[in-house]
Amino acid sequence: MGPESYYDTLGVSRDADDKEIKKAYRNLARKYHPDVCKEPGAEERFKKINEAYSVLSDPEKRAQYDRMGHEAYSSASRGSYSGGGYSSGFSADFSGFGDIFETFFGGGFAGGGRQHTGPRPGADILVKLRITLDEAVFGTEKEVEVEHVEPCIECDGTGSETKKTVTCPTCGGTGQMRQMSQSLFGNFVRMSTCSTCNGQGRVPETRCRACNGTGHRRARRTVKVRIPPGVDTGMRLRMEGYGDFGDYGAPPGDLYVEITVAPNREFTRRGDDLETTVDITPAQAALGSEVEVQTIDGRTVSLSVPAGVQHDTRLRIRGEGVRWQTKPGDLLVRVRIVIPERLTDEERELYERLLEVEGHKPSSVKGAKKGKGFFHDVV
Repeated sequence: MGPESYYDTLGVSRDADDKEIKKAYRNLARKYHPDVCKEPGAEERFKKINEAYSVLSDPEKRAQYDRMGHEAYSSASRGSYSGGGYSSGFSADFSGFGDIFETFFGGGFAGGGRQHTGPRPGADILVKLRITLDEAVFGTEKEVEVEHVEPCIECDGTGSETKKTVTCPTCGGTGQMRQMSQSLFGNFVRMSTCSTCNGQGRVPETRCRACNGTGHRRARRTVKVRIPPGVDTGMRLRMEGYGDFGDYGAPPGDLYVEITVAPNREFTRRGDDLETTVDITPAQAALGSEVEVQTIDGRTVSLSVPAGVQHDTRLRIRGEGVRWQTKPGDLLVRVRIVIPERLTDEERELYERLLEVEGHKPSSVKGAKKGKGFFHDVV
């Protein structure tokens, strides 16, 4: 059995409309929010629900997902980037939930998760990568330079010269501070992150001088990125665990590689199709002809131009477009009728005969030249 689709995650059909998707999402988010549901795996389930909704609620992402399938989409473009230690990689809409969470937690709800305590996961990183159209169509492997946070080599990421940590003396290891306040309705307890340990609950036994107790340092590294076939501008590839190093004992963030496809002189991409141009003569346009067209991989294929074809007509060669895991796109060939500037004696004789058959008189202007004339010259 393959991985669960986003439709299965939300419990909706593939033809569900926006209202059905939003309703299903809200019901599941209420049910599985980690501050409400204490069942094992609730937090992971909550992340999957957010991930599914972030794609299916966006028409463009949903169309890409339906076209590519779950596995291809997950590896090529997963959600929207967030650079602040946000581990799921997806944004979520909790509008309308404020009253629910305020009732549960005694305050306004923000961010879609409970206040974090303990070691903080590493932040995600976003880098931008420019590739050629050929590389986008067929896939490739690239190297990118990434500046990231990595563990301090002197203290192994502990922040302590002894490589040991102790319980935070300020919060007693809870990572939180309790503040009591009074109001007309009684006493209230407000929780805040401990400023001494930043919510981790532990502090270095002896502060490391190399990293000043942070447990990490900034560095650069080269990362190999596998670009799957069919990517397009704006898509983001997710490399799990290649982001910033987390606090000691916490997982690292992810690396997101945003793709930009450079323009190509011969081909233009239109969704899953590619478009190119072929020049033909007036005779070929009038009578029809077989022409040779070059594909993006350098092969030459034959195209039948029908008689009477008009300038700017697009003819289709099936299966020569962008190759996804599913059905490949097509190659659209734009026909451009080119009028010859110079004629041989034989060609001129034939054109003059054609002009006579059509009942037209030849022009007194011998060639198209720019000049001062009003009617007779090209301006």
